Amino acid sequence: MSLRSRSSSNDQSPKRTAQSRMSAPLPTTLSGLLYHDTAEKAYLNDYAGGTSHFSKSSVADVFEVHEGMGGAFHERLGDKEIDDWLKSDTKAPLRVLFIDALPEQPDMLPVTESIFRQAVESFDITPRFIDNLGRQHMPGREIRRRSDGSSRHEMWYTAVMRRDGSSLKYKNVNHIVELTRQYAYWQRLCVWADYCQRPGEAGQGGASITYLILRCPHDIKQAFTHTFLAEPGLKLLEHPMSVHAFVMDKIVLATWDFLSHMSGPLYNLENKASELQTPNDYAERSRAFLALSRQIYQVSTDYDILQASAEHLKSQSQWLSDRNLKRSPTDDDLEYQDIHGAMDDIFSQMLSEVSLLRTYSNLYLERSKIGIDECYAMTNQRDSELNIGIAQASNQDNASLRIIQVLSTIFLPGSFVSGLFGMGFFSTSDDGSVFVVNSRWWIYLAVAVPLTTVVFIVMVYYQWRDGNKSEQEWSRRISQAAPSDAHLEEAAPSRNASGRKRR
Repeated sequence: MSLRSRSSSNDQSPKRTAQSRMSAPLPTTLSGLLYHDTAEKAYLNDYAGGTSHFSKSSVADVFEVHEGMGGAFHERLGDKEIDDWLKSDTKAPLRVLFIDALPEQPDMLPVTESIFRQAVESFDITPRFIDNLGRQHMPGREIRRRSDGSSRHEMWYTAVMRRDGSSLKYKNVNHIVELTRQYAYWQRLCVWADYCQRPGEAGQGGASITYLILRCPHDIKQAFTHTFLAEPGLKLLEHPMSVHAFVMDKIVLATWDFLSHMSGPLYNLENKASELQTPNDYAERSRAFLALSRQIYQVSTDYDILQASAEHLKSQSQWLSDRNLKRSPTDDDLEYQDIHGAMDDIFSQMLSEVSLLRTYSNLYLERSKIGIDECYAMTNQRDSELNIGIAQASNQDNASLRIIQVLSTIFLPGSFVSGLFGMGFFSTSDDGSVFVVNSRWWIYLAVAVPLTTVVFIVMVYYQWRDGNKSEQEWSRRISQAAPSDAHLEEAAPSRNASGRKRR
């Protein structure tokens, strides 16, 4: 039996019955088959423990470029306007759909699930892009050829946009404070683009370019619309990568601004080194440097994503240029090569900028580590100075005690002798010629020796009892701090269960 006949027999298996129960037919493309289920989860809001992606009403902006007219901007379209625009047979060769982010909930899109699904179906967006709606993703592309002879080149990329979030108390839809946004408010900017070339038409006139930009900051969108309104918008038709070059340039500039926001606390901590006096000052400064280094580590992943996106844009620009030149060579090839050369220089410069951003970030990280080491060194130095002072004071006390010991050594024998012979057991005659010892002198020894022994025994007993109490108290504290084997056995199943639940 051939492979084709085996495939036909498999199609007649019970899988056909299961497929017939599905609400929609299976996609025909390979990406649709591989990513259909995971893309559907984005619509069902299954990501991030139930975090919703869509709003109850829709607000979006549309930018279009018409040949001979230039750019036109349609701001704050509602559900009805977006629906009409998606269903209209627009002749604009370039169109951009902006869907912003909500400041209080940056992961949520200000559109309904039905409007977003309609946009996806209208633009024929690959499920590979929808699959990444609820999580961070790296750049990608997909090339498809349709039955009518047209070819499609889809590409997408992302970037993390940050700004100072110290004044924000962001909570997700579950009213849980997100610690990752407590220091730096961030949102994922996602760009999807489709370059569709229709057959039988030459040049850019036979191409339609569509962009979907999610969570674009307001300042970048405003700069884009102000730059390309009216006649300047025609420049976007000369190369399909022009929009990406503009957006990526603004992303790099915003990243520079946020990097300078991180450098401010570093400079302040370094300049206040001369104001430190007490060990507590050094400890506070060390904790500040540690917090800053953690934040720099957290932000460092942004440069990996930004570099991957810039490299992706540069490679796709080269691919489109080579493809268009091979497809329909014309007299304008030299001009097109000049345009592509300019785009290639722009993306190369962006890669250099990202590399420089990473260098400065590493520099700030190393400087924060130096600050931590400096704090530890200064704290150790202050401790050494305090120990030297304590040692000097101890030497002075020892000198005073040494004098007392010398005086005691000198006068103690005499005091003992005078006290001993001053007792009634010893006497002398009036003229001092006769020294008389009482026959009961042993009473002194009989009383003094047992009494000294009893006092010594009592002292040793109390020291032994206090030592046992200290050991028992220390053992009790250790037993309370360390979990018992039974507690570990009880906790193990719950951890395993939670681990399975997370997986």
